[in-house]
Amino acid sequence: MTEAMTEGVSGAVGDVRSDARSKESGRRGAVEARSTGSTLGPEFSTGSGPWLYTEDGTAWFDGTAGSGAATLGHQHPDVTAAAVAQLNRLTHTGCKLGSDARRRMIERIGALSPYAEPAVLPTATGAEAVESALKIARAATGHQAVLAFRHGYHGKTAGALALTWRAEFKTYGGPRPDHVVTAELPDPRAEDVAGAAEHFAAGLFAALDAADLRGGTAAVVVEPVQVTEGVLAVPPVILDEIARQAHSRGALLVLDEIYTGLGRAGRLFTAELMTERPDLTLLGKTLGNGFPVAAVVGERAVLDALPPSVQTSTFSGHPVACAAAAAVAEIVVRQDLAGRARALGERLRTDLLVLAARHPWMRSVRTAGALGAFDCVREGSFDPALAKAVTGGALRGRLLLFGGGPEGATVKIVPPALLAESDYRWMMEAITAAVAGAESAPAGDAAHGGGRI
Repeated sequence: MTEAMTEGVSGAVGDVRSDARSKESGRRGAVEARSTGSTLGPEFSTGSGPWLYTEDGTAWFDGTAGSGAATLGHQHPDVTAAAVAQLNRLTHTGCKLGSDARRRMIERIGALSPYAEPAVLPTATGAEAVESALKIARAATGHQAVLAFRHGYHGKTAGALALTWRAEFKTYGGPRPDHVVTAELPDPRAEDVAGAAEHFAAGLFAALDAADLRGGTAAVVVEPVQVTEGVLAVPPVILDEIARQAHSRGALLVLDEIYTGLGRAGRLFTAELMTERPDLTLLGKTLGNGFPVAAVVGERAVLDALPPSVQTSTFSGHPVACAAAAAVAEIVVRQDLAGRARALGERLRTDLLVLAARHPWMRSVRTAGALGAFDCVREGSFDPALAKAVTGGALRGRLLLFGGGPEGATVKIVPPALLAESDYRWMMEAITAAVAGAESAPAGDAAHGGGRI
């Protein structure tokens, strides 16, 4: 399916939704702002495991796992039961009043974490967890600058604190744009990632020098797998180098595991693979399995550098979300989510490589636990049109997949990690059909997100 065809499908779906609303109300209904409006597939009414269902009962396979959050599958019965039970007991307390559900979540996260004396700062969203971690880092180090990495994704919020009146809330706010430095990571799609380690270390050193000149480096923030930009994994040896250099500057290493943590990428915490330990770990997505909850985890001495009331929000530690998260933490261990995600990733990689042998334009097949991706390359150039043809063909087959990647030529495969055998086979058959159907797609314009490789 070409981009125009994909847009046509999305537009038609939007028209149907708008018409339905108008008929229900007897007048033209309100529409959602296009900046947040859904762009893939129809409107769904129910879900179960990897499946989403429209109101008429048509089933669609969710190869996005609800933007990576439904790692246990939609409507996991134990998570749903925990949330319903909490809903019938206590829905809301506000951020400054505690609840037993909040305490249970914090205790279970701490028990799983790699920290000796763990503390947990609960938040409602992943972006809020990122901002909280930066405040903690500035409070703990007395520094201002932050080092991030190219192709990183850490959320879309900014600026609200600048509009807030009370000055003490702003002490650890920011960072200002001139306090942010971006460094390069080795591209895991390159053939000689190991050989790039020495070059990376030198580049990181220079980037930290630049950050130090901007108020000292408070934090180095990195995702162990850059999922949003195409499942680009950072080798543990590189993560250890980042940690060593960060600590040598008095900075904190913040590991953004909002997408990868609690088993999605094959480990409960990426710290299990590292010699050095991250100072702060960010959790989200899997933590709530669809409920809005995230957290910053680290040693108590580090988190408590941030004074009381500097980081609060009305729905942080929301009892219903915390009850769901506590259930998730128990299920993650009981059902060996990390082990099952590793097994799923190994099988997916094997099957994608077999498929790529028949379709040589499928390049750089990569998996990290229950996260998969490949690039679409034709005549030596990344081909976004080919990637859109794959995701468009999947859509026609009722398989929901996201594209993306640095060049716009990546197909991402992010199903729930707890898949039944029959569900896995259905997904692979749908991927196979979508790939075969994309063969005849017209070549894309390398100027639109690509270039040669």
